[in-house]
Amino acid sequence: LAATRAISADPGLADVKVVILTTFEVDDYVVQSLRAGASGFLGKGAEPDELLSAIRVVAHGESLLSPVATKGLIARFLARAVP
Repeated sequence: LAATRAISADPGLADVKVVILTTFEVDDYVVQSLRAGASGFLGKGAEPDELLSAIRVVAHGESLLSPVATKGLIARFLARAVP
């Protein structure tokens, strides 16, 4: 995450987008990655076409999370949500 923070903090790299590819698809790591400036997050089990798609999505200014990361963040959000 240090490299992601450094890229995000450098004005000269403002156009650089980061996709995290990791074995750690746990909620805290997803949140830390996003806070560090990552625009995408995939598990290492992602297929090559999924990785290429994520790179394209992020390059166009959008964000992308793996289904596992999305599910975890939704559960975390709902656990904190007040009815």
